[in-house]
Amino acid sequence: MHLKTGTAKAACGEDVPFQMRMYRKTELACLYFPYTDKKGALMNLWRWIKRCTQLDQALQEAGYDKYRKYFLKREVELIVKFLGEP
Repeated sequence: MHLKTGTAKAACGEDVPFQMRMYRKTELACLYFPYTDKKGALMNLWRWIKRCTQLDQALQEAGYDKYRKYFLKREVELIVKFLGEP
């Protein structure tokens, strides 16, 4: 039995207005890569972050934890600063 919780989940490919807030990593990745599946979008975002050494360094200095399932708001702000708004 499936219960609806009343919360909407943004899947890859959906038009969702961007807000500066905490994001699940796959959710933010899907905003940058809307026509890719969640796994591919996350891998692509990870590549972009690694290729932008200034962003990678700034995230490390901000206390980024690669095992956390979410990007904190301050991490999202850094990503948007270096990569632009999705």
